[in-house]
Amino acid sequence: MYRRRPQRAVHTQPIVPITSGMYSDIDKYFDSIGVSLTVLAALAAQSINISVGFCQGFSAVLLPQYTHEHPTISFEQSSWIASLGVISNPIGALLGGMMVDAVGRRLLLQSIVLPNLVGWLVIAFSETYIFLCIGRFITGFTIGMSTVSYIYVAEITTPEKRGVLSALGPGLVSTGIFIVYSLGAFIHWRKVAAICAGVSLLTPFLMYFVPESPLWLASKGQMKEAYNAMFWLRQNNSTAQQELMEFTKDRKAGETMTFSQKMSLFKRRSVVKPFALLIIFFIFQEMSGIYVILYYAVDFFKSVGTSVNEFTASIIVGGVRVFMGAVGACLINSFRRKTLAATSGLLLGIAMLGAAVCDSLNGPPLVKLACVLLHVSFSMVGFLQLPWIMSGELYPQDIRGVMSGATSCCAYVLIFFNIKTYPQLENLVTSNGTLYLFGGCALLGAAYCYFFLPETKGKTLTEIMKQFDEEKKEFDPEVGYTKEKASSSDGKPVQRRHSAGAAVSLDKN
Repeated sequence: MYRRRPQRAVHTQPIVPITSGMYSDIDKYFDSIGVSLTVLAALAAQSINISVGFCQGFSAVLLPQYTHEHPTISFEQSSWIASLGVISNPIGALLGGMMVDAVGRRLLLQSIVLPNLVGWLVIAFSETYIFLCIGRFITGFTIGMSTVSYIYVAEITTPEKRGVLSALGPGLVSTGIFIVYSLGAFIHWRKVAAICAGVSLLTPFLMYFVPESPLWLASKGQMKEAYNAMFWLRQNNSTAQQELMEFTKDRKAGETMTFSQKMSLFKRRSVVKPFALLIIFFIFQEMSGIYVILYYAVDFFKSVGTSVNEFTASIIVGGVRVFMGAVGACLINSFRRKTLAATSGLLLGIAMLGAAVCDSLNGPPLVKLACVLLHVSFSMVGFLQLPWIMSGELYPQDIRGVMSGATSCCAYVLIFFNIKTYPQLENLVTSNGTLYLFGGCALLGAAYCYFFLPETKGKTLTEIMKQFDEEKKEFDPEVGYTKEKASSSDGKPVQRRHSAGAAVSLDKN
């Protein structure tokens, strides 16, 4: 009887359907890589602030050693050594503001090494008072031009990470100050200057490995390079394409503006109002004594009169600034900007008034030192870093570089005036009177921040600027022109975001 031959069993791998969950896990993995790369890029840009800390803290260790070596140096000459490191800051800020939109954020951060390196070498090898002053003047350009780091960070980060990554700047400034205070307590000021010259090479080296701001590249029509930069930062093809597509649409529309229309951009409410708010914030910041303690740390503690050696006290201040800078970076993502600023101003004002009262009553020197340390601590959680961070957040994309530079220029003029006139102010109202003045101005600044400072936490850059815009519905502050609202086929606008936070409307394809 015929029997049917049984078929040979074929063993195959079962087909496993690819679920959306698997794709989600992959996306999350690459998104985490993108976040890590964005953090590294932000750190590379903010590393310039270590050199800023060197420049700001150097006079505090230079003056005691230099006056000991040259006893005949006058009071006026000493003040010029401290203030010349500040007087060139506004010039550097203006140059940086004009160059940042022309040459790009990355190249400008790399080129800062030129004045930084030359200035420190001039100081290290100076044989006369004049050359020492020239070196201080040249290094001051570094401080002014360094504000481009806040623009770069604001443009490459998402709203959720922008605050903490921007706060790295003041934290690294404090790190630089602590390092230079510590070095100055043990080695000669010439060797300190030589070390600072070597560290100035760090930023251009690190920036070699990170991309240019994708938004700047797109604004210059370099779309291939812009995509490569955006993909490097996001590690997600669709996200990079979507963000650049949105920004490119805005850029093309903006290119049709005439010269008079471009000049009118500076008269907009979204430009004038944040400029005025920031300048007033900076005035209260300078009058609260933050930078006086920074630039005159050793001499300040000597004049106030504490039982601790003035060099040791300055090192303690530097360490406190570093620690509280890290605390402030953590708090900036948890609390509203105006809440941090107002609370910081209130507490540092109370601390300074406490030092003044202790001095008036001839209280224990250690209590006075503790009050000053509290003043420094509270300044690092809002009052010091927030105006610098917000100068990279509040302005429209089309003139962000110029206006950030102009704001920084005005701020550095205020700092120079404050540093230059402090010795005369101390002679006029005594050191005790300056403590009362600093404390009172800090309290007024706290009230100003609470009632007038705009809120930027967790908001996209467009949402921030719409707070200042009168025509909120039709005027796009990211590009500076009025346009028609794009809508989908059902009449509803399609909203998407790019990395700098701008939300724009796109037609469905």
